[in-house]
Amino acid sequence: MSFTPLRALALLGLVSLSGCLVDTVVPKAGDSAAAGPSTPVEPGLSQDVDGDGWTEAQGDCDDRDRDAYPGAVETCNGVDDNCNGVADETFPDTDGDSTADCRDSEDCDGLDNDGDGLIDEDFADADGDGVVDCLRSELCDGEDNDGDGEIDEGYDLDGDGFTSCGSATTPADCDDSDPTVHPDSTEVDGNLRDDDCDGLVDDGGWAVADLVISEIMTNPDNVLDTDGEWVELYNASGRTLTLNGLVLYSALDGDYHQVRPDDLLVLEPGEYALFGSNANPLDNGGVAIDYEWSGFDLDNEFDGIAIEADGVLIDQVEWDDGTTFPDRAGSSMNLDPVHIDVVSNDSGDWWCNSTAPWAPASDRGSPGADNQFCWPTAIASYSGSSSLTTCSELQLDGSGSADPTGLSLSYEWELVSAPASSALTTADIEDTTDMSPTFLPDVDGTYVFSLVVFNGFEYSPASVLAVTIALRTTNTPPDANAGEDETESSTVSCVPIAYGAGGYECPTCDEVDFELDGSSSSDPDGDWVEVVEWTVLSGSATITDEDTFTPTVTMGSMTATYGSTSTEQVEIQLEVVDCMGATDTDVVILTHQCTGG
Repeated sequence: MSFTPLRALALLGLVSLSGCLVDTVVPKAGDSAAAGPSTPVEPGLSQDVDGDGWTEAQGDCDDRDRDAYPGAVETCNGVDDNCNGVADETFPDTDGDSTADCRDSEDCDGLDNDGDGLIDEDFADADGDGVVDCLRSELCDGEDNDGDGEIDEGYDLDGDGFTSCGSATTPADCDDSDPTVHPDSTEVDGNLRDDDCDGLVDDGGWAVADLVISEIMTNPDNVLDTDGEWVELYNASGRTLTLNGLVLYSALDGDYHQVRPDDLLVLEPGEYALFGSNANPLDNGGVAIDYEWSGFDLDNEFDGIAIEADGVLIDQVEWDDGTTFPDRAGSSMNLDPVHIDVVSNDSGDWWCNSTAPWAPASDRGSPGADNQFCWPTAIASYSGSSSLTTCSELQLDGSGSADPTGLSLSYEWELVSAPASSALTTADIEDTTDMSPTFLPDVDGTYVFSLVVFNGFEYSPASVLAVTIALRTTNTPPDANAGEDETESSTVSCVPIAYGAGGYECPTCDEVDFELDGSSSSDPDGDWVEVVEWTVLSGSATITDEDTFTPTVTMGSMTATYGSTSTEQVEIQLEVVDCMGATDTDVVILTHQCTGG
């Protein structure tokens, strides 16, 4: 190719293509091309197309960009401004992807791609766990972990619409292997299964007083409170109870726990269950805990525990820092076994400190076993040989009474009430202080007795005994026995009358006393025989204590006659009656003889 002189000059920058002569352009210091060579480009060298003072032959890596040349200041633009073969090399690249942070955008990769100190900030975190959804796979936790709009997909193993995960709005499936068991199912009675997943097994049958809180350890001595607290429950229902799902809570401090054991927790009638803070006997003082609670504790001073199931408040006890309830470190609060019921255990009057350790070197109490008696215990009963009919001896029996410390007891019986037509009172008990006195019911009906025992320090609560007596239909009259006839003889000395007159003057014989005895009177039926009356049938005498078996009969004085014996007689009648009202009489003859001599 050939050039005209004008075009050649134009290419050298000496003239314009219009034919005008121009000066050569040489960059000055401070111009954008000041970093170029100080000598003008010689004609014939490679051309500087972008006018930055650098040709490709001199190292300009982009002769179309006047901001790119060797030695230029690197800017964050994705361009190799200084022509060293690397773009943006002076700027941070936090994620190491060869793209400077200033030009990078955030990717869902768990890295801070754009260098702003945040990771994956432009991506959704639906479950709020700090990990964006695009990085997560679905977990069984009630959340949409992977952000696909579904919760716990793939975790409903039995296809009943519920997973074992549960969520804030959907309860968990308690058996994800059985499609008939789920929160929307209906409870089936008697199958020992929690069909509706509410924590209760065969719920619907709970009633007040099914369980009784019978012993409480709030303040152990040998272990920490957090290890040694426990509560004993007694099955008073008369039927087998499944305790799964019971709720324990305190009305005072808000503690709450629902009983959810791994297996069925069954309690038979009359047996005890122990719930406690620690099920390890090595830590809890050697107690065999049936179920370990969590999130629940027993305050030593003022607190309480309530038991609820299926919305039924079964029992509740609140203690009061020793005001009425017992409060001794190292001893459980023990409900007296005579008063194990939901009414009595509301009152501190029926609780006491346990006194005996349950194992060597243990604290005091009886966890899982029958409680100790708090005071002397009176047990009023009667002998099984008693016929329980009118006019037959009733043998009362207090031999079952006991003292927890083995002290000897004294007894106090009382007739509290009797049939309206009965004339009997406490005084008719043969000996009210005897352990086993006798009593003779006079009419048919119900007699109520009470027994209180005393150990020398404390009286027991009264034990009440009601005995129903039937009317006896047969009876044999009693046999009165007034005793043998008796004779009393007196002799007085007479003196002659004055000489020549003849005759004697005799003093009188003094009055005499006869001591009678009708105690040999009896009854063929073994009934008690009562004296009705001793009376004088003939003669002259006075009777003292005529309503006893041993009265005194006094016959008056008699005038003596010299040389003879004067006699006076009286007939005394004894009338007795048995408890059926039948009577009998007997007569004794008393003779007073007075002799003058």
